[in-house]
Amino acid sequence: MSKFLHLKYLVLGALGLALGGVLFAQEPGPGPITPEGEIEDPLAPVRLGPGRTAFGPAKSQATEDWNFEVGADYGYVASASLKQGLGTITEQSAEVGVLASRRIEDGLVGIVGADWQTFSFGYSGSNIPLPQNLQGLNAIFGVDVQLDDASEWLMRIQLEPGVYGTLQSLGWHQVNMPGVAAFTNIINDDFQWFIAIRADVFNFFPVLPIPGFRWCFAKDWLLNGSAPKPTIDWRPIEGMRLFVGGDILNLNVRLPDSDPEVLGNRSLSGALLNYFEARVGGGVSYEVSPGLSVQAEGGAMVWRTFTFPRINDNVNSTMAPYFQIALRGQF
Repeated sequence: MSKFLHLKYLVLGALGLALGGVLFAQEPGPGPITPEGEIEDPLAPVRLGPGRTAFGPAKSQATEDWNFEVGADYGYVASASLKQGLGTITEQSAEVGVLASRRIEDGLVGIVGADWQTFSFGYSGSNIPLPQNLQGLNAIFGVDVQLDDASEWLMRIQLEPGVYGTLQSLGWHQVNMPGVAAFTNIINDDFQWFIAIRADVFNFFPVLPIPGFRWCFAKDWLLNGSAPKPTIDWRPIEGMRLFVGGDILNLNVRLPDSDPEVLGNRSLSGALLNYFEARVGGGVSYEVSPGLSVQAEGGAMVWRTFTFPRINDNVNSTMAPYFQIALRGQF
């Protein structure tokens, strides 16, 4: 494994340990953690975006009625230079998803949904071996389980079967089923922590441990130490949230068997590709109506890499500014 790959996963692990994981802006805004009455899910720092959050909804509703969460986001990253003298690259990313949860029985909540995640790249240069787009289209099946009567220990099991490849060619060889097993402990109304295990056979490291926490350290303030979107949140008024922090975008795919490109004199036909992107920025989320919020954020994309585990090679780029807008709804 190259020195760059070692550095990549060292930094990824450090982000998880310092800020809190796999598994797409947190709703609702900062506030006390309430273990009574509902099975809280501390695993996702965004309300929706299963491909990016890895863990699904921000809260599994413990009611006998179906509860739905829908969300969509669009992001743009300005031109950046590709290393190895390959030219420049721009990026458009989007995600659309829906999740439904319902109490099956006391202490057990079922989760079902679907998600579509896409990256589209624009290149300026010649002989660039990278794909024009990456696609992830998957279903979501999971359960939240209350492990004790006091609701202090909770467990989530979640599977995301789907097709992970490129728009030009989607087939059975691109079918994958990433999964998450996570445990969380609610210490008190203001603090909870978790440890999750993310499994993905398309990733260079098929199994990754991911720790995290949420801490309401002052009135209207929340330190959200969970990947992929660790933030510090402040609620100046009801219905508005300001935040600063990071964002980790990742998609692991298999390229088409017919891919004619080569990298370092090695064919990319049928090769696995691990795409990784890290952003740093801030933004605002505003509740335009009960259950519906809009969010805007911006900052810098500080790290991007296309890693090909089979041939032990990668392509990365320089920094570039980004902007993103998102909608979140719950009903």
